[in-house]
Amino acid sequence: MDWLENFPNPNQLDYGYADFYAGIDTVVLGRQTYETILGFGIDWPYANCTTYIVTQQATYVPTTPNTSVLSLPLRQALLALQQEAGKNIWLVGGGQLVAAVLAEGLLDELLLTVVPTVLGDGIPLWPKGTLETTFELVKAQTFETGILQLWYQRLSS
Repeated sequence: MDWLENFPNPNQLDYGYADFYAGIDTVVLGRQTYETILGFGIDWPYANCTTYIVTQQATYVPTTPNTSVLSLPLRQALLALQQEAGKNIWLVGGGQLVAAVLAEGLLDELLLTVVPTVLGDGIPLWPKGTLETTFELVKAQTFETGILQLWYQRLSS
């Protein structure tokens, strides 16, 4: 197993996450994604950001620091966030939220990370009925672990 000693440890790579995270100050999550992260049993990973949870549950109360519910309708709420001074907004997802933001024409960039592992089952990246949207590849980066990151910008319509 000599080859294993030379294989890069994926836990020692951050895949550009630190630089990416330094460029954001606002995180928007769907309620299901929020609750999934809470279920990991870790410290809240977005404590340094203002976090908004998108939910249709009017009485939903987040339990993490600096976190509130984003008022609906979604379009007006996101446009208001974009007007606030600060860094970038990270739409963490999930798929239903991403589809809704695409439908409003408010998703400017995509960062997709391809992990070379076949799961055989799972949640689709885009829910059925997601609005067709065209993006242009602006950067691709490969890592020694086989992971590929793709940065896209939405083409103007």
